[in-house]
Amino acid sequence: MKKFWWYFSWFVIFFGIGITLGLIEKFGLANALNLFVEKAVIGMRHHMLNPYFILIAKYADTIYDIVLGLIVVVILALLKKWREPLMLFISLVFAGISIEALKYIYAIPRPTLSQLVPDTSYSFPSGHSVGAFALYGMIVYFIMKSKLPKAVSWTISVIISLFILSILYDRLYIGVHWLLDVLGGASIGIACMIIAIAIVKSMKGPKQT
Repeated sequence: MKKFWWYFSWFVIFFGIGITLGLIEKFGLANALNLFVEKAVIGMRHHMLNPYFILIAKYADTIYDIVLGLIVVVILALLKKWREPLMLFISLVFAGISIEALKYIYAIPRPTLSQLVPDTSYSFPSGHSVGAFALYGMIVYFIMKSKLPKAVSWTISVIISLFILSILYDRLYIGVHWLLDVLGGASIGIACMIIAIAIVKSMKGPKQT
């Protein structure tokens, strides 16, 4: 039970950071920083990179994260696992609820300087950023905890981690999110991972085969 409260403390910290960043943005305390970063990233666009980031914007969406996550859950369940699929399922549920609830609560408009992919829903938090950690971050956790050789697990984890970072950068690159949307979303996504791990680790179940 002590381990649960240790995880829960980190959940509160990361979720609290996300909530705080949303409040900072909501009250306009980071307008200058958000605008500066937005203009700087848009200025670094290149026609050869645009197709990649537009593709990321389309297929790293919340709906696709949920579908992919459920596929992974089913695969792990078929492998007679129970902790991993349950962790991933809980992480995705927390992520989905957090995204929808916080977008409605904060109701922050998206940037409109130059969107490569038009989007008019509320801005905070970045759903892509939350999902990047709630799904892919959790997969990295599974890989690092697996029995794969260290060289293999580290290589795969680094590749997925770079993909996660590209998702975060994508939100700024295509001009649909502010910096604090992305940072807040990442923090909330990490919190979703942590609470899922905490809940499942506190449960007793059959030994995995």
